[in-house]
Amino acid sequence: MKYHLMKLVGMSLAIAGLIFGSYAVVTAAEPENSQTPPHQLEPITVYGKATDTGDAFVAPFDVSAPSNQESYTKKSIETFGRQGNINVFKITEMSPSVNYTAVDALGTNENGFHDSLRIRGKKQTGPGGVKSYDGVPISGNPGGGKTIFDMENIESVDLYKGYIPVDKGLGFSNLAGKVDMNIRRPEHVFGADLSQTIGSDNFYRSFLRLDTGDIGNVSAFGSFSYTTSDKYKGEGDLERTNSTLGFVLKPSDKIKAELFVSHNRDDHHNYYNLTYAETKHLGQNFYKDFNTDRTSANYYDYNKQNFEDTAILANIEGALSSDSKISFKPYYLNDNGQYSYASGTNVIKWDIDHEVYGAVLKYEKSFSKELNAKLGYWAHRQQPPGPPEDQKKYTVGANGLKYAGYAVLADNDYHEFNSPFTEVSGQMGNFVYSAGVRYLNFKLGELKSYTNGTNAATSQDYDTAISNGTLDTWASVNAKYFREWLPSLYLGYNLSNKATIYVDYTRTYGLDVNLFPTYVQQRSSFVSKGVTLQSLWDKLDLETADNFDVGVKYKIGDICLNPNAFVSVVKNKQARIYDSSYNVTYPYNGADALGYGAEIAASGALSKDLDFLVGLSYNKYYFTDDLKTGSNSTISSSGNQVPDAPMYMAKAALSYNIEGFMLTPSVKYMSARYGDVLHNEKISASTIVDFDISYVIEKVLGAKSVEFRITATNLFNQKYISAINTADDALAATNTAATYQTGAPFGMYANVNFKF
Repeated sequence: MKYHLMKLVGMSLAIAGLIFGSYAVVTAAEPENSQTPPHQLEPITVYGKATDTGDAFVAPFDVSAPSNQESYTKKSIETFGRQGNINVFKITEMSPSVNYTAVDALGTNENGFHDSLRIRGKKQTGPGGVKSYDGVPISGNPGGGKTIFDMENIESVDLYKGYIPVDKGLGFSNLAGKVDMNIRRPEHVFGADLSQTIGSDNFYRSFLRLDTGDIGNVSAFGSFSYTTSDKYKGEGDLERTNSTLGFVLKPSDKIKAELFVSHNRDDHHNYYNLTYAETKHLGQNFYKDFNTDRTSANYYDYNKQNFEDTAILANIEGALSSDSKISFKPYYLNDNGQYSYASGTNVIKWDIDHEVYGAVLKYEKSFSKELNAKLGYWAHRQQPPGPPEDQKKYTVGANGLKYAGYAVLADNDYHEFNSPFTEVSGQMGNFVYSAGVRYLNFKLGELKSYTNGTNAATSQDYDTAISNGTLDTWASVNAKYFREWLPSLYLGYNLSNKATIYVDYTRTYGLDVNLFPTYVQQRSSFVSKGVTLQSLWDKLDLETADNFDVGVKYKIGDICLNPNAFVSVVKNKQARIYDSSYNVTYPYNGADALGYGAEIAASGALSKDLDFLVGLSYNKYYFTDDLKTGSNSTISSSGNQVPDAPMYMAKAALSYNIEGFMLTPSVKYMSARYGDVLHNEKISASTIVDFDISYVIEKVLGAKSVEFRITATNLFNQKYISAINTADDALAATNTAATYQTGAPFGMYANVNFKF
């Protein structure tokens, strides 16, 4: 613990020194008596992003810009996620083709060890998620680093699911897309933001943010939040605290330095997973949860997670001239905690202590309206898990848990990424373009396994167990390297200043790392056939997707329309496939898949007091071949929609201002899903309606404004299945069978927000 604290302090001091050192260098380089006024740094691109969002849910897009992200505003953050203000997916789930099924109304409990999120049918892969902050992949997954910033400290959210610029898709994986959160900077004037929420299941959340305003060249903010809630069923609760600091130094128009530090503590109990048989009697089993019997692996206090995280992010920008700038973004995350969960009649405790750090260096220059250039480099290291290295197993008896050795004991090296990128963009006549490429040089760290032979006599101290353990050469592997070119292209034709037709293309990538735990669990079978993990490890390959979009961006007054069609060609998709060269079945990058569909996104103001958001989508995503699962067995997977991927979705919200009251009903529909690739386990369609009411009083009780808000979730109390824990190649009645979690019932939340 002391080592990590010293490391965090050292990292903070180093970044602070870098920021203020940069300030000293730049200011020292400026002549004291220069009569030339400083240049105002101009935007690097000639296409300015719309900033006047008004009361829109989604920021109006620039029709002629070579970009295609959806930018969700403060209004969306406050309306769709206000009751918890923890999970960004509560906001982006209103987008077409985004399927996020939270286990509770707050978005606090993830589905298994990963968020239950699919974008255009694809889900995130490997030890990395779709989240990023200010363009850097600082969030942790698996682990506790998923909610390291309060949503009150997020200014807007950019969703990328088709075209992804080369500097926005960074991370262990970007296969499904990216959700980039833009951190809210310190305000220019002194102020305070105080928010209090209470609600169903003893929910209680307090948030306080103080802004210093501009004090000379410096501005800062500090925030603190405390959140607690009971589970909506069974025993157990949630308790979360978060504290965040932000500093901005802007000594001149030529330089800006920023530093953000966030510390997050999250302790909560998990929800029970139903079997498919139990979902068939959902009314009877809806409230089934973990029990209160300490002699059972399903005892509620054996099924929980506890994490403590510290994240540091800095940003240094300097103007080299009026048309060029350079930026440097270092970041660091320390994630420490534990998953505890039932595994059959035993309990597994998965200890996690890992770090993520890296930096993005970028140079941008505008040569002309026709040519803007971007050149950058991303370097990144992250420590496993992914795959796991410290999982202890316990038997359950009359006296509770009894240590029984390790389920996984390994020494895993860091994963490393080195990735240069470049991009050019501009406008030529009616054509607008952006073309870029990123080179991915990815090292999957070596892995030394000590699992075989561990028992109750093995030390529970990880370092001692490793030093006294015996290396298992069958289950150990060397580092593996992946290298891939990742091109992206956007081409639009401006029919007018209100309409553009466009095509775009982006290659994305991902890698699942579940081969190692599979081998460890089935080691005796592999060894009996003379198959080492190294021989299978050598056959690992990156999963890639070539994503194509064609669509129209169109404005009618204040309304933005974006219909599009898309295709995604996926190669080297992982599935449990029989490998005839070794006569074994294992998670193997040997499958191909195809996704295609269509979307309509529409939003804007219908009148001065009426704003709306609509998202409609059709998604088809499937394996293109039957999967061979044995020497003489094949499953008919070809053409079948993958599990947990609804083909049809519809989302809508309508915000109506009447006599100062803002009334916002919203609805989310998703069609039937399946829990297995053969479609033997069908989950019915669901429609969830929420309702939000807010009212603002200006200048009262010493505050600039006071906002009162009441939010009702699942208004009609529908009983439905939310998350499906399953792999894309899942089969019923096997060890890959899906489990199911219920969605939260009706909930009511009241919030009051003072702004001073």
